[in-house]
Amino acid sequence: MPTQSSYINAIIIVLSFFLIARVIAFIFEKYLRKWIQKSKNRIEEMILPKIKPTLIKMSVLIGIRFAVSQLDFSGWILSTINSIIIVMIIYVATTMADVVIEAWTLHIDKKNKSHLAQSLLPIFNSIANVLFYIGGIIWILYEWNIDVSPFLASLGIAGVIVGFAIQDSLKNIFGGIALILDGTFKVNEKIQLDDGEIGTIEDISIRSTKIKTINNELVTIPNGKLADMKIKNFAKPTSNIRMLINFGVAYGTNINKLRNIVEKLLESTESIEKDKTESLIISELGDSAINCEIRFWAADHTTATDKKAELIEKLYNILNKEGIEIPFPTQTIYLKK
Repeated sequence: MPTQSSYINAIIIVLSFFLIARVIAFIFEKYLRKWIQKSKNRIEEMILPKIKPTLIKMSVLIGIRFAVSQLDFSGWILSTINSIIIVMIIYVATTMADVVIEAWTLHIDKKNKSHLAQSLLPIFNSIANVLFYIGGIIWILYEWNIDVSPFLASLGIAGVIVGFAIQDSLKNIFGGIALILDGTFKVNEKIQLDDGEIGTIEDISIRSTKIKTINNELVTIPNGKLADMKIKNFAKPTSNIRMLINFGVAYGTNINKLRNIVEKLLESTESIEKDKTESLIISELGDSAINCEIRFWAADHTTATDKKAELIEKLYNILNKEGIEIPFPTQTIYLKK
């Protein structure tokens, strides 16, 4: 049976935790609110005001729980108080998870210039909440000394059945998540798929990604399939790209003169990174021509093809003007009489 000193200790414990709750409220109003207003981090601004009332009530309830333990009360009273505390803990955890996930998805979409992460936000929140709820239910059942093994077995079977039923949709959803985490590409970036298709990312959604090809065709690819592809991103790691121009000149051409012509041509062309560009490379002594190569770095991958076409046209005109022959393949046949 509880003694008089036990009751006094219990009252002291409750008053102490009540005082702690008042201190938490005072600190929040006096300091944390001002800090939140000055802080540039939106997460604190979204989380703390939501969980403040629950934290204060939970502090008082924890004090009551210790007081009940001091009085040697057990059974349903202690289990009920513990269950209420568990519910509060789950509420705080789900609130924090929702805010953190929302802030993360906003950051990802801003970085990738898409709305994929925000379209997946309800799914992320639902998954997090379900996990916390299931954990809370198991915790409460354990508190009431209820065997949770049949519940877990049924939950596992139900999960397998649902997974098989919506496996294609889940593949696309998790494919989208993989694209987010990998940072494979973002909107307006030019990519090449493993089948050779080249296009620009138009939109990234929860189920699929839309790509506009160089022929102005809109191709929609499920995220699950896209996540398994080998993708070449022309915008990464940087926006510049190396381009090659192959051509041939006739044997007997003055190579020094040709090199000077090419250097002047590249020097006068804009949007080329001059410090990286190699003016002229003699790649091969062919059957009917000296095969040459110009390697240059375009500053932007989006205009690299047009820049290459511009240089080819200028190169042809200059070589023609300077009287440097660009031979076509020939073959000499000797007839023996």
